[in-house]
Amino acid sequence: MPMQKFTHSDLLEISKKEAKLKALLGGKKVKKMYSPKKETINNILNYSKALSIRKSKNLDFFELILN
Repeated sequence: MPMQKFTHSDLLEISKKEAKLKALLGGKKVKKMYSPKKETINNILNYSKALSIRKSKNLDFFELILN
């Protein structure tokens, strides 16, 4: 059976739920954790997929957006 894959967003959600449960058991208030919007994360991931950095004999390295 293959291992289950978790994204960063999945782990962040699990962490938030875990913190709430710990607070309920310990009687402490849960502090709101700030995180970027899913749209922001998706934009960064899409940019990283479109970005190409290549080594060149003349320019050392050059960056190219593949859109």
